[in-house]
Amino acid sequence: MSTGGLNIVIVGAGIAGLTAAVGLRKSGHKVTLLERSSLVQEVGAAIHLAPNCSGILKRLGVSYESVGANPTNGMAEYDFQGVKRLEIEFVGAAKMWENPWLLGHRVSLHNELKRLATGPDGEGMPAELRLDARVVDVDTETATVTLENGSEIRGDFVIGADGVSSATRRAVAGDTTKPFSSGKSAFRFLVPKDKVLANPDVRHLVEKEGYMVIWYGSDRRLIMYPCSNNTTMNFVGIHPSHLSAASKGEDPSTLMVWTLLDMEELSHWVKNKVALLGDAAHPFLPYQGQGGGIAIEDAACISVLFPPNTPKNEISERLALFEKIRMQRAHKVQYFTRLAGADIDVRNDKLNINEFTNYNFGHDEWHNSTHELRKWLWCRNGNTYMRQPTSFGPMISPRQDHYGRPIPSKNARFRTYSIKFKSSVTYLRTLFPSPSYSFTNPGTLVNATFVCTELSNLDWLAGGGYTLFGLWIHGVKYTRRDKWELFGSFLPVLFENLADPVITGREEVAMPKLFCDIDVVRDEKSVKMTAGWRGAQFFSWEMDDLSEKPEDRSAGVTNTTEVVVPAAMGPPPPPENGVLVHRYVPAVGQKGTADANYAVFISKEGATTERVVEKTLTAREARVTTQAGDWRTLPTLHHVATALAEVPIYEIVEAKIEEGRGIEDLSQAVRIE
Repeated sequence: MSTGGLNIVIVGAGIAGLTAAVGLRKSGHKVTLLERSSLVQEVGAAIHLAPNCSGILKRLGVSYESVGANPTNGMAEYDFQGVKRLEIEFVGAAKMWENPWLLGHRVSLHNELKRLATGPDGEGMPAELRLDARVVDVDTETATVTLENGSEIRGDFVIGADGVSSATRRAVAGDTTKPFSSGKSAFRFLVPKDKVLANPDVRHLVEKEGYMVIWYGSDRRLIMYPCSNNTTMNFVGIHPSHLSAASKGEDPSTLMVWTLLDMEELSHWVKNKVALLGDAAHPFLPYQGQGGGIAIEDAACISVLFPPNTPKNEISERLALFEKIRMQRAHKVQYFTRLAGADIDVRNDKLNINEFTNYNFGHDEWHNSTHELRKWLWCRNGNTYMRQPTSFGPMISPRQDHYGRPIPSKNARFRTYSIKFKSSVTYLRTLFPSPSYSFTNPGTLVNATFVCTELSNLDWLAGGGYTLFGLWIHGVKYTRRDKWELFGSFLPVLFENLADPVITGREEVAMPKLFCDIDVVRDEKSVKMTAGWRGAQFFSWEMDDLSEKPEDRSAGVTNTTEVVVPAAMGPPPPPENGVLVHRYVPAVGQKGTADANYAVFISKEGATTERVVEKTLTAREARVTTQAGDWRTLPTLHHVATALAEVPIYEIVEAKIEEGRGIEDLSQAVRIE
């Protein structure tokens, strides 16, 4: 049982309220059900549950078949003279539906839901059911329900599932919208199937098990279908209300007559900490049997949106999300139902049975609400990085978790090995992706650095780490089309030995990353790094005679350098203030065309994590060895390895190791133009 459950008050212990109670109980919430009646068993009532809701019941552990429900195997329609208009067999067609279309007794379903909600067995705390608890007022701000006897029940939020004559609706939507007569009434009764079979005049109507049969008149209809394991036939007679207006009460045995109520659509179902569901929010006419189904969908949505340990401060937002998810669908099904219930001469040119069936049977609210909750969680923390595969929402990276929240990196560890050297401007210029990149130094010598960093204790990798290796070219200027200039180090390539950071860095911040194997071997006085691919080595360096420098706790970015320019050649260039990388994404199916082709700048000033160097070692000697390889040994990397092998190394300027904590996630990367 979850220890972080909410206190939820449900007004109404019908099918909608009990289904919600079952789902919320499973999530570890404390549920109190307030039922105005004594729950005396109803007679003469059956219900058919289409695939869109029978699957939800199954997920909640409701074994409806075990309490007498039987599948719908077919449908037949007759006119008022008994002439068959239509017959459809569902046994084969039912295979297209993930879940069965069930016919059962409403009382059996209600009792099973009550058992699962309030019984001692099952997940979570049993819901408390209070009978004869008539609600007279609901405070939407404090989630307080006042009963007729003056007692008050307060929860973290309230669900109004008290049916078409809802008292909770008044608190949410006011008194202006009320149920009204649809002009039709209905009577219902049950007949043992064996009695129908014993009558030779009508036995052919029930010989096929699981069939729903409808007789249509111009302004009335009679519906018959089996329930209780195909042992009882349920009848519903829908007719103009004036034909039964003189009826007083009901036959105390089996016959019930009542007015079929409809209601204008509510503009909202939620107010503060109170939400309506089921008939309290959207009363249904019975013509397509979706009233119970849509109520069960509502309950499933509420259950999904309030999983274990839901924060209390998110209640109002999640209730608003419930309304957003459910309102359009419920109202559309209501619209279809009204069309289906129209007199035959009115509805023939408007009702598309296939459209209605596909819309209803092809929906699973548990899946739908789960996805909508994910989308809400993804977006509630502001903009997030989206990258392939986008079907699953934001992907985890150094810059965000699955819900777009930043991942702390101040305690992550690094060990950086760097060899700075003098190189050729004329050669390194060939690595620039466009003429907008240039060197600030007017001479032909420039500094560059090979850098290898071992990262560890990364929260976004469950405390693990990886190793990277790349080339930083210093003293680079980028000139925009408007002549505005940026100064930094240019990074033409960055190798990493783990796929996850390669993908995230390439797609989210345009880092020019490639995968390769990187090994670092170190002892007290020396270190050796090698880079290769499936045993084919293309780069290595060694540092020898290591000695420690005094501790340096200054923050900064690795691989910046000052370029000294003789006074006679003009003023020195501005200092570097970040790293330049270039984004290129090819257009699919269009060789030589790019979907993206632009420069990206990663500023030092925008860094959100301080990089603290705790220890520095310098090397008296350093050597770099390269091997170009070819398409046989390095099929995907030989062109890069060749270019690195051709980089001139005129003089080693510095070789060192820095160890410390704090790793920048590069979320300050911006597109330059």
